[in-house]
Amino acid sequence: MVSVGEAGGIYALVALAFLVTLRPTGVFNFALGEWAGLGAFIGIATVVDFGLPFLIALPLTIGATAIVGWAAERLTVRPLIEQDAPLLSPILALLGVMVMTHEGIVFVFGTSNQFAPAPLGAERLAFGPLVGSSQSFLIIAVTALVFIGAWYFFERTVWGRAFEAVAVDRFAAGLVGVNLRLTSTLAFAAGGAIAGLAGLLQSPLTSASYIMGLPLAIKGFSALVIGGMGRVEGALLGGLLLALLERLVLRYAPIPSGYAIGVPLLLLILFMLVRPTGLLPPKAVR
Repeated sequence: MVSVGEAGGIYALVALAFLVTLRPTGVFNFALGEWAGLGAFIGIATVVDFGLPFLIALPLTIGATAIVGWAAERLTVRPLIEQDAPLLSPILALLGVMVMTHEGIVFVFGTSNQFAPAPLGAERLAFGPLVGSSQSFLIIAVTALVFIGAWYFFERTVWGRAFEAVAVDRFAAGLVGVNLRLTSTLAFAAGGAIAGLAGLLQSPLTSASYIMGLPLAIKGFSALVIGGMGRVEGALLGGLLLALLERLVLRYAPIPSGYAIGVPLLLLILFMLVRPTGLLPPKAVR
């Protein structure tokens, strides 16, 4: 269960990054997977190369990927939206950002896997029947805190209501005074920050690889579709369910482990055909 929780937490965080970006903009940002990979490499460089403690590397990594998200919105997405370009245009532009981020990671950090020490040590911990590494419990705890904060933001704050209003009707939200530019900027910055956090948390488990971005994007987006693209809870549910199904396939299916990457793609197609709203239906507009 702990291994499902750690993998599910990573998938859920990437799914949440998709959701935070999607709700006020209507744009699917597939560069988020590469931003997660960038967060992993930045965190490792901060801790290993510069010798800074994890508590300093954490805000530096989140801040750096948030800036990347802000820059991507400002330079590629906003001009297209303000020119009333087709919705596909910013998505294609962000695919270009994805490629540029990937090549930037290769140029700066190389193609060798890089390893990060677990911030709480390598010992195994036990809480009742649950046994796992300290990093596993850290991922579960951080994921829980992030999702509680995201739920509170969307459900209990004025800015969360503004995000929801823009998601429902962008034009009408602008008429009642919602700052559309700021909302879009905050959405991309927050998405980048959450993706960077996911990459940073995963790096002590599997190392940082220059090819880790695409699988994370696929799994995060699949988790969001499975859980429900209109709900914060859906991102968490989808991430945990996807991780559980992956573990079951790896353990019991008579296929090589490398084919497990096909599980999220298969589930994505299945849900898009059978239940495109996901397991949790969108909330009623209030």
